[in-house]
Amino acid sequence: MKKTEVVIIAAIAESNRVIGKNGKLPWRIPQDSKRFQDITLGYPVIMGRKTWEYDIEKCPLVKRFNIVISSCPEQESVSEHCRSYPFELAFVNSIQEALKNAEDREKAFIVGGASIYSQSLNLADTLELTLVEGSFEGDTFFPNYEHLIGSQFKLVSRETHPGFRYETYRRICYSHTRTYSDPK
Repeated sequence: MKKTEVVIIAAIAESNRVIGKNGKLPWRIPQDSKRFQDITLGYPVIMGRKTWEYDIEKCPLVKRFNIVISSCPEQESVSEHCRSYPFELAFVNSIQEALKNAEDREKAFIVGGASIYSQSLNLADTLELTLVEGSFEGDTFFPNYEHLIGSQFKLVSRETHPGFRYETYRRICYSHTRTYSDPK
């Protein structure tokens, strides 16, 4: 069976790695919201409790398998006004359990927040980042990832727009037969 590709998708303030303020994005970029919808459509989206409660307000994303990580999964619920449409949803208590729920899928998207990004950075195969120009006030930050670029991830695409850009990074895979010289 083919391994599920783990993709971190995030919009990040370029200068200070802010990703949220009071449970919401500190900017509004409709083009990026549409890109998020298009890229994740049909795939599992894995999120933490705070993203579930504050960002998407306990409404499962349509046409996606929503997997919510919570320390008390049995206490989680769906907002009343969101119960009328069909959705796929699971509450779990770890990133490992979330990925196990998605193991029969081609891809699984990690969609936030900060703690879930930190826990999954070393598990990710791909980083789909929107880098927003400027410095933003916030209370939630994407983990430091820059030190991984070049050693664990390589840039495979960049698309620039006024005020932001998309960057896609893929994990660098080394062959088991490759030899490494000792730097002198």
